[in-house]
Amino acid sequence: MNNNEKSNGVTAKAKWLPHYHFFKLGHWINDPNGLFFKDNKYHLYFQLNPDATVWGNMHWGAAVSEDLIHWEHRPTALFAEPEGLGYIFSGGAIVDHENTSGFGKQNTAPIIATFTQQSKAEEQVQSIAYSTDGGTTYVMHDNNPVIKNPGIKDFRDPKVTRYVADDQAYWIKSVVAGQCVHFYKSDDLKSWTLLSIFGEGYGSHAGVWECPDLFPLRCAITDQDVWILFISINPGGPNGGSATQYFIGEFDGTTFKPQDNQTRWLDHGIDCYAGITWDNTPNILTERTYVAWMNNWNYANETPDDAWRGLMTLPRKVKLVKTDTGYDIATPVFADFSKGHSPVITQHQKQLHLNVDQAYKLEVGIAADAAVVSCEWRNGQNEFFSVVINKHCKEILVDRTHAGFSEKGFAALMTIPFECAADEDAALQVFADSCSFELFLNDGEQCITSLVFPSETFTNLTLENTSGSVIYTNLSDANRLA
Repeated sequence: MNNNEKSNGVTAKAKWLPHYHFFKLGHWINDPNGLFFKDNKYHLYFQLNPDATVWGNMHWGAAVSEDLIHWEHRPTALFAEPEGLGYIFSGGAIVDHENTSGFGKQNTAPIIATFTQQSKAEEQVQSIAYSTDGGTTYVMHDNNPVIKNPGIKDFRDPKVTRYVADDQAYWIKSVVAGQCVHFYKSDDLKSWTLLSIFGEGYGSHAGVWECPDLFPLRCAITDQDVWILFISINPGGPNGGSATQYFIGEFDGTTFKPQDNQTRWLDHGIDCYAGITWDNTPNILTERTYVAWMNNWNYANETPDDAWRGLMTLPRKVKLVKTDTGYDIATPVFADFSKGHSPVITQHQKQLHLNVDQAYKLEVGIAADAAVVSCEWRNGQNEFFSVVINKHCKEILVDRTHAGFSEKGFAALMTIPFECAADEDAALQVFADSCSFELFLNDGEQCITSLVFPSETFTNLTLENTSGSVIYTNLSDANRLA
């Protein structure tokens, strides 16, 4: 079923159903898995519990989309093997165009899913499965696991990329191992050789590393290829619980070398985790497409809507940006909501009150002379969510202390560095849904993602000192467009 086909009994219990974010009614979902693009469709697999709305009994659920907004749920793609190698944990997928694996048939490129299996004894190994029907059904490889456990408790989340340089071409698999990453090499996706280990002395080590994603990006200004490595970490996020850090540097086919020792966070909020990028997308060398699980392990099993648990962030672009000291990335929203929606433009007022619906896009211009800008959402129950941008103090304060749910550290006050110069204009995009806010500053140079569970909708928005125009676009029917 798609996101709009809802069982009446379950829907009656569901209070915060997303309008335009991916979720699965009646089930628990977490990490996005096995992302690839083929035949004009984005394939999304994800951690799925088919039996409950809490974590457990992990399978790979499946869905497809042509625009990353409207999703069609597909039958479960990979099934747990509790009496065998184990449950199906996170991983990736690639389109094997050259049939290096030998699994292709009749000139059809196979899809190779790479994933961790965890046994009842909690041993984690790396396995593969292949599809010859475009990703609808998969066959387990007869000789799994393709990488055995090297004696490490946390050894998981394989992600594969193609390395091409001069006359060389082979597969690189990144697997997290405790608080580092193991890089492996293969010519056929079945036999793997350890190349190097990365992690010691770099980034945050406040928790277990998870969900690596290594890939090249080309800078449009310098025409240079730079390598990016995403690493999720739990706990240890900048505002508590789980978060995703990233590294920028060089990969020579064997070793990853960061450009510096700076700890960078992909999203400064509290609910963007375990994200990876799609394989085989158009223009993949200059721009990749990313999605993450919108949740935090501090409270993921406890959130109040037990008719469903877990949703994905909006898909985002990953673009390389040249800086004075090297390179960085920006992650603006990928999805295009322009079809069928007419924005309302409001000229600047020092204080502006808007009555808002459950789901919408808001664009706020912030002039250079606006020292402090605030956005506050409220409802009739004295619940609120607020964002204050202080250009003088170079910080953003996000207040979720009265957003309707307070268990397990959810009632957070987040302090985030503001990276725009005080004498420059800035732009803020806000994507609001029934239970979430995603904020993008300056076309994704900074992102802030936060869940909310108010007892009734935040219908009143107050903007102060924006010194720029405000564009409001209602998206309450975004997931119901034809």
